[in-house]
Amino acid sequence: MVSLTRLTRKKLGEILVEQGLLSDVQVQDTLRLQHQLGLLFGETLVQQKLITEEKMVSVLVSQFGIPYILPSQYNINKELLEIFDPQMMRRFQFVPIDSIGSVLVVAIAGLLSEDLLKEIEGQTGCSLQLFLTKMSEINAVLVANGL
Repeated sequence: MVSLTRLTRKKLGEILVEQGLLSDVQVQDTLRLQHQLGLLFGETLVQQKLITEEKMVSVLVSQFGIPYILPSQYNINKELLEIFDPQMMRRFQFVPIDSIGSVLVVAIAGLLSEDLLKEIEGQTGCSLQLFLTKMSEINAVLVANGL
């Protein structure tokens, strides 16, 4: 399992600049636009066509060693989805996929803050097993479940 500190230590913009996929100016412009639009950084990058969802997930998978998953291909227990406010899942781009004992399997579409990860753990009383996915996958699961 990836440590929460390791997962939240570096910002996505820093990683993309280090890998030569964005410039510092593009990161700063995206941050300004992100705050204006009220979106997540990754969402803003994709909307502005500065990076594709696939490339963003690929960078995060290689950087953090978190496995990739397609949550839309799983039968997700509706009770798990009902633990969280749909707007919260949509805003922060995550969905619970399964619960195995005291471990909650969660698909995330980017880097989540340590505070949010701890809040998810607190709401469920479970430790988290994280998997990366695309934003469109998160949205597909929410729509398919009427959320």
